[in-house]
Amino acid sequence: MKIENVNLNDNIQKALQEMGFEESTQIQQEAIPVVLEGHDIIGQSNTGTGKTAAFGIPILEKIDTRVKLPQALVLLPTRELAVQVANEFRKIGKYMDGIKTVTVYGGADIRTQINKVKEGAQIIVGTPGRIIDLIDRHVIKLNELKITVLDEADEMLKMGFREDIELILSNVDHVTQTLLFSATIPDDMKKIIKKFLKNPVSIKTLREGITAKEVKQSYFLVKHSDKVDALARLIDTYTPKLTLVFCNTKKSVDDLYEVLIEKGYNCDKIHGDIKQSQRIDTLTKFNNGLIDILIATDVAARGLDIKEVECVINFEVPSKEDYYVHRIGRTGRAGKEGSSFTLASAKEIKKIENIEKYTKKPIRKRTIPTVDKVNEVKQDKFIRGVVEIIEKGDIGENRTLAGRLLEQGYDAETLIAAMIKKLVKFDTSEERDLNDIIPERKKISRGAKNLEDTVRFHVSLGKKQGIRPGDILGAVAGECGIPGSDIGEIEVLENYSFFNAASEHQMRILDRMQGAQIKGKDVMIELSKEKKSSRPARGKSHDDKQMWQRNKPRKKY
Repeated sequence: MKIENVNLNDNIQKALQEMGFEESTQIQQEAIPVVLEGHDIIGQSNTGTGKTAAFGIPILEKIDTRVKLPQALVLLPTRELAVQVANEFRKIGKYMDGIKTVTVYGGADIRTQINKVKEGAQIIVGTPGRIIDLIDRHVIKLNELKITVLDEADEMLKMGFREDIELILSNVDHVTQTLLFSATIPDDMKKIIKKFLKNPVSIKTLREGITAKEVKQSYFLVKHSDKVDALARLIDTYTPKLTLVFCNTKKSVDDLYEVLIEKGYNCDKIHGDIKQSQRIDTLTKFNNGLIDILIATDVAARGLDIKEVECVINFEVPSKEDYYVHRIGRTGRAGKEGSSFTLASAKEIKKIENIEKYTKKPIRKRTIPTVDKVNEVKQDKFIRGVVEIIEKGDIGENRTLAGRLLEQGYDAETLIAAMIKKLVKFDTSEERDLNDIIPERKKISRGAKNLEDTVRFHVSLGKKQGIRPGDILGAVAGECGIPGSDIGEIEVLENYSFFNAASEHQMRILDRMQGAQIKGKDVMIELSKEKKSSRPARGKSHDDKQMWQRNKPRKKY
């Protein structure tokens, strides 16, 4: 990969070549030289444009391997993004000796993370709350810090991390670089920029249309329990050459793979728990047409070289709008036309509306084909295939076998009918309309956003344990893999706390938060038996600020 007026480290070039980087993207061309020159930057770019490499490459170039202390901090809103970005650092720096990258985030064992940082990490990638915890514990020492990156900055502000970001930046008492990447620049962010960035260079590579014009987008409103049948009907009706199916979690990928294999579909899967060598092998088979359907998670599909995909199907609506853009961007490439189908339940319809606002494009609502329509398509496809073979004259010795069948005493129509039954699997299920309608629902207001069907949770930690609203938000969103926007009011009292969350996440929260920690303290989270109090909603109260001032380290690091 070439960057104008920049000679990249040979070891970085080797890793980039191995990763499949051929040409640099616009954000990389513009940002890398500026960062290497030492300037602060404000970067705005679309998803899938190589933003991580735009700050990852110059950071790796600047690391002094002789110094075994943090030299770069990368702040992100969620655990999943932190893991993804850290992995990208490790890939780019694969052939650079002496560089260690560590991921830190809430909801995981803090002792393990402390040990990894103390082993001599120069690059720390994590969520704001856990980074503050490790600064407080004198584990992350900032005296050798060179660069701080605020990635997905607008998303961090949406999740309530503004004060955490300011606390981290204000603890640096020497001149450093600050790199801010964000799709939008809201007013709160402008205040952070004015306070902490020094004459930043603005780099804006946002394109007019976020989604490709070549992609025909549609969504189908179906019950969650009918999604597998709906998916099968779409694949059988439209018969795309290569289909990429996205799920939100590794478990969903595993479950869907098992069902589709049982139904006889030629498919495979990739996600983070599958070995890299196996994922590459699966991807090669998919690109070569040996696999018709590939089921994947967002993280596993990022950075992979997937070609010639005719159709992308969102089995589950992604929690983030830019994930949707990245998903459907896998089809409709190089001027070719592609299709994207999204299966949305009534609970997910709000996400569809948010995606339409984000992309500034409507998504066409369509209906799931009937069983009769599916079978009609299969019949037509079978007839076309038979006629094509006849016209090519590629029958060969099969005439001999046909003669032997006719000698069995059955008429030709009966023999052909039997052969069709053996060769073609028609849908024999009872005709059932899979298309759903949106029921009327009572909405509960939460600031500028409406959450439907919320449940209230009790948290066994409070102010006395140094807990703040952002700590609960970060731990629950990160550990449970749910968007911060699905978590409602957070109320922190002296010895315990409460928070509301969309009821669809109830079982996930109760399951994933078992044995979890917040700020290094064991926590118990259960459904609340108390009524909601009249205390203020999410946001830090005067008492919260006093608690932080008492606990805030006096010494600069």
